[in-house]
Amino acid sequence: MKSYPFRAFLLCAAAWALSAPASAQVWDAAGQAAGWAKQDKDDSFTFFDAKSRALHTWLRDGGVMTTVPLGKLEGEPARWVVDPRNNAWVASGAVLSLVDRTGRVVNTVKLPAEVGDVCWDARGFVLSYRTAEPYLERRDFKSADLIWAFGAKPPKRDGPIPANRRPVVADDAGNVLMADGNSLNLSLLDGGTGRKIAETALTAEGAPVPPLEGNAADREPLALWTGKGVLFAAVKATQVPAALRGPSPSAAQGLLLARIDLAQGRLAFQPTGLAEGHLLVGILESEAVFVSPKGGLMLVKIK
Repeated sequence: MKSYPFRAFLLCAAAWALSAPASAQVWDAAGQAAGWAKQDKDDSFTFFDAKSRALHTWLRDGGVMTTVPLGKLEGEPARWVVDPRNNAWVASGAVLSLVDRTGRVVNTVKLPAEVGDVCWDARGFVLSYRTAEPYLERRDFKSADLIWAFGAKPPKRDGPIPANRRPVVADDAGNVLMADGNSLNLSLLDGGTGRKIAETALTAEGAPVPPLEGNAADREPLALWTGKGVLFAAVKATQVPAALRGPSPSAAQGLLLARIDLAQGRLAFQPTGLAEGHLLVGILESEAVFVSPKGGLMLVKIK
């Protein structure tokens, strides 16, 4: 597998910015995207712009499609999802708020814990909470009513408790894949009921995949290669099990891409050439899309 050198990344980002339509010149993800986002089924991404305090939904070939102002939202947005009517459900701390396209906060819902990640499909969205043990909830787009829950609802406690971020992603069949802690294996939940269907038993080089090294409480997001049955996750090179790092010096530093072939149950690692701090947000065609800690998007060629 090959990754573009940094100069090529920068040229690619510049090309996106130059090719963007005039209407998107005020804000463009290629040079200005920052922080977390997640790819939607139409290949759009919704980024939070702290300067304008707004959510911008952006498409590579179309620029900014919609903008939701968050000036009236209390707290800092941590995770969000845009509903079919282009309103946004925004998680801030343990509160979920529905903000319409004009920026009006039309509903708030108290949550059982802080949200660590979110995924969605046409029927609703799934919240993965930062809790000591796995706890997920599926809610509807209209009022965030609870559809199902997975795991034990966390009790109310005073003070901080150990809490993992458990990334989630919806697969092509509408089921939910969840990563947890140091294990590179994934739990598969039925998207309609929340029932656990299976857990992967990944192998690499013919042997079971050992757990990640060090502290993996803040796991990086998962990204689905749509239609391929392949999932990607960005992993710090220092966390990759020593037996799987490979002889190349580039495999021992920065970020690696973990390529998970769900059908075959196989895992392989690919160096990205990127330093820690870059955030994986999605897969466009044969390129992994990262947000740079300095702002803007970077691309890594995948296979």
